[in-house]
Amino acid sequence: MVLKIGGDTLALDAEIRRQIESEAQKLADRFPGERIEAQVNVQEEFDQLHGHRVRCELSAKLASSRQVVVREARKTAKEAIAEVFLAARRNVRRLRRQSVMGVAPKAPAPPRAAHVVTR
Repeated sequence: MVLKIGGDTLALDAEIRRQIESEAQKLADRFPGERIEAQVNVQEEFDQLHGHRVRCELSAKLASSRQVVVREARKTAKEAIAEVFLAARRNVRRLRRQSVMGVAPKAPAPPRAAHVVTR
């Protein structure tokens, strides 16, 4: 797994980097055999409605030319990172399910019975 971590000064914090690396490893372990390239951006923002929050954005490219982009904003960096990786796992699982359904052989249609109409 290739992982790039960026953003503002929050991305320099060792604890936040460890959490991101741990969550990314969990994501990679969950999908063995898939090559995943991930980029995570963590930054603080101010929203007039919600106040100060931390926004985490994950962009993951999978081996099969599929991409998942997830953004979450929470009060703390820990919450934002956990939520973004949780949503990414759901989305990747959904993508894999769709791709499996797309390549699965289709069952032949059942034969139609002839209807005889008499008067």
